[in-house]
Amino acid sequence: MNKPTIEQIHAVMNKLGMIVFPTPYSITLGGIRALDNSSNQFNDWLFASYFDKEGKINSIVLPGTTDAGLYYRNNPIHPDGTAIIQHSIQHRGVYQYQNPAINKGQRGHQGKEAFRQIANMKYWRDADRDNYLEFDGEEEVGINFTNGHDMGTLGKNVDKWSAGCWGSIEKNMDEFYKLAKLQISKGLGDKFSFAMLHENNFK
Repeated sequence: MNKPTIEQIHAVMNKLGMIVFPTPYSITLGGIRALDNSSNQFNDWLFASYFDKEGKINSIVLPGTTDAGLYYRNNPIHPDGTAIIQHSIQHRGVYQYQNPAINKGQRGHQGKEAFRQIANMKYWRDADRDNYLEFDGEEEVGINFTNGHDMGTLGKNVDKWSAGCWGSIEKNMDEFYKLAKLQISKGLGDKFSFAMLHENNFK
């Protein structure tokens, strides 16, 4: 999928009944799952946007993944199969920006800065242990700590970087963390919704 504009992303969100948060500096966060459901690459898009006081849109759209790497599709860590965040849904208030280096009471992801899941999300379970993501598996609602976190510096293959989490290389995730901290600095809190889209939503 070619890189979409933030205007295209917002239009799809509106079509699906999702909220593009209008309050200045309130971050709209999400990901776009690519049509190729057997890739081990960072072939999805991650996005974040906000309106400033003048109503101007500020945004980032960067490559990343919203899926488990091939290793964890073939070797799921859960007996019911690999967790897949359901797309075409805006998962509301499900993440908290955490940085254990600053707040010792937080866990982040494996002790590092991250968007940590704090509320229930909807999932499919992919239990057939092959390379393909299955979107018709058993449905589940719960907390599986499919966090948003950095995934190294190379950005070639997802491999073991994700068992169902979303994320990107460090320099890209740093941009998302900056926007999270901007929202917090404006007194709007450290909680974030996640709009999980699919390439088919843009057709």
